[in-house]
Amino acid sequence: MKIAYATPHLKDRLLRVGCSVPGNFGTMSNILKAHSFFPAFDDGEADQAFKATFEAPYYIENDGTAAALGEYVFGGRIPQPDPMFFIHIGHGVGGGAIIDGRPYPGVNGNACLPGVLYPYDQPRPSGQDLFATLNGAGFAIHDFIDLERLPDSAEAALEIWVERAGKHLSETVRVATAMFDPALIVLGGRLPELVTDRLVRAISSQPILGPSRGLEAATVEASRLGPRAGAIGAACIPFFASLFSAAVADDGSPYLNGRKPKSRP
Repeated sequence: MKIAYATPHLKDRLLRVGCSVPGNFGTMSNILKAHSFFPAFDDGEADQAFKATFEAPYYIENDGTAAALGEYVFGGRIPQPDPMFFIHIGHGVGGGAIIDGRPYPGVNGNACLPGVLYPYDQPRPSGQDLFATLNGAGFAIHDFIDLERLPDSAEAALEIWVERAGKHLSETVRVATAMFDPALIVLGGRLPELVTDRLVRAISSQPILGPSRGLEAATVEASRLGPRAGAIGAACIPFFASLFSAAVADDGSPYLNGRKPKSRP
């Protein structure tokens, strides 16, 4: 696959390419280990796929961090919430954080992964768990696009999952408050916006113990960008890296900092 340019001159105006992919960078900081739902992109295969596709230098970032960046830049909140923690519900349970106006990647680009709170052999507040819940109730759900056309008869099964996931995510809110003391926690990801809104209401409908005596849990809001946050954040990465170097981390993922992006040989 090649990039199709709307005009002959668009290629010359292309700065760089940002890519948002579910997964993490292992312990190497430069080899993406994609989510198990995307085996074709695992162990460096994503890097090879993008190298064969894009004719411009590119950055690869996990979807939680990309979504956090997109929400921070284009969420329209004034003043911008900082620190901001993003809970990303995709096939798994991911996240990202913005601290001092820049994404916080950690040493290897793998910071902010709330999914560790939820064992894989038990129900989790993830997209795959929602699919399994609906499939178990007799509704054929294969991916997020199928959630956009759920029949009314699926309402009871969906509500069961929303209530359970809301209780699970309350613990993420509590832990994120304790670890980051964020101005705001944003819930988003691949779910339809109506489902995300219901999850936020489920979280807010029950009291959440603060991380310590006298401290309250951070405020939770639904993403204002919906499922587009990851793509919008990925598009922000080249601008942050090229034009706003002071706002980009000096360590962590080599795709989201001042180091040289990946490029074609």
